[in-house]
Amino acid sequence: MNNPFAILSLIISIPFFGMLFTLVAKESDETQGKNSSNVAIFTIIANLVMIWRVFMLIDEKQLKMQLFEKFNWISIPEINLVFAVDNTSLMMILAVHLVILMGIVFIRSMYEKQKSLMVFTLLFLSFSTGFFVSADIFSFFIFFEAMLIPLFMLIGMYGEFKRSERLSGFFLYNFIGSLILFVSILMIYKYYGSLTLNKTDKILWNKNFGYYIWAGLAIGFIWRIPVWPFHYWISSITARIHNPLVFIISSILPLSGIYGLIRFWPKYIPLEISQYFIWLSIIGSITMLFISMIGFINKDFQYKIFAFVTVYYIMYMLGLFTRNELVLNNIGYALYGFLMVFGALEVLSAYVYKLEQEYDTSSLGFLCRAKRLSISYSFLTIAAVGFPVSAMFTNNFLIVSELLSENIQMGSLLMLSSVISSATLISELFRLKNDDKNCQLGKNHDLSQGQFVFMMFIVFMLLMSFIRPLWFVINE
Repeated sequence: MNNPFAILSLIISIPFFGMLFTLVAKESDETQGKNSSNVAIFTIIANLVMIWRVFMLIDEKQLKMQLFEKFNWISIPEINLVFAVDNTSLMMILAVHLVILMGIVFIRSMYEKQKSLMVFTLLFLSFSTGFFVSADIFSFFIFFEAMLIPLFMLIGMYGEFKRSERLSGFFLYNFIGSLILFVSILMIYKYYGSLTLNKTDKILWNKNFGYYIWAGLAIGFIWRIPVWPFHYWISSITARIHNPLVFIISSILPLSGIYGLIRFWPKYIPLEISQYFIWLSIIGSITMLFISMIGFINKDFQYKIFAFVTVYYIMYMLGLFTRNELVLNNIGYALYGFLMVFGALEVLSAYVYKLEQEYDTSSLGFLCRAKRLSISYSFLTIAAVGFPVSAMFTNNFLIVSELLSENIQMGSLLMLSSVISSATLISELFRLKNDDKNCQLGKNHDLSQGQFVFMMFIVFMLLMSFIRPLWFVINE
């Protein structure tokens, strides 16, 4: 299906123009950056309306890419930029918009001087949207790398531990990964031209060059997933960020690696290559177990959330390795629920942490007095530990069952890691519900009515995603 209205270009452009309006927004001591956050909120809501319109234009029953837009970039050599979407990419765009909107709504009343934060957040949102709608190898690579620019700036402004050292590691690791991926993209262009992502099955995985292309693509994407030894640079940066919006944005980065594997996953994998998946699965399973155990014993809530995020990202990667068509076709729905669950847990945990710092007190028993926070936090913890209340449940069940059927040892490690990660979140919930008379926090520190309404909207979206992920789509 072609798209004569260039609506995909529009949903890329709206956050970018919102960023420009944020740059010229006037702030004062009285507003304290709230004008910028208001512009950002309005921009994201406007783009959500356009995203909903895109859902109306596509046929959600078709798995192929739709609404193609093509732009001539370079004549010699001939390179075109192509945009298109399918269910998976649209679900990712919607989820990213919702979790970033969630982060902005909650930090609006928690932090001051937000103008620069809003500028780079909207820039990241524009680049990430471009990444998910990219339908050719070059636009895919351009937006894949462009997302690093605003993230680099945000980490530089809000990183809280050895900032210069972490930024150096961030640049070095991503430069190497980008170089490997770029060489692979050039090899594809040399032998097959400027391929669109729906035609990557034309790449022949022969011993002459196909193996090198696949190895480069796999390394380039796995480089961004927190798997040993690549987990170090991600954990050293992400787990030290206590600004919930920046943490959410940095935690979206591994999603680009998972999505890249989905897009370039070959239909046929030679035996010589598939044997390496065993080693990757072993490394991934051990990394999951290691990170989940650290999260369980670590007292910092940020690392607990990071451990949960890491376990699930690696689980989705292992799900891709199973080469099960049902898992591949539905993994986007699981990621949609996962992003909203971890984003909501992050902003609520950061809200509690901010109150602890402000009043220099423990939050033991806080949930017994803050009813709105208690309802929201309890439901999201239930969703995170695997109860059937979101689209994440079904696909997680498929992945675990498939891994157990292929290799019971690795499947068992996956289940153990999930149990430890779940126990970590449940123990944090019980800590907040363990009433302590010395706690200075009470019902006056509960979520505001607006924050609670927004959180209930997220709860509603999660519940409906379990019933029917695309319940809001009404084809014309």
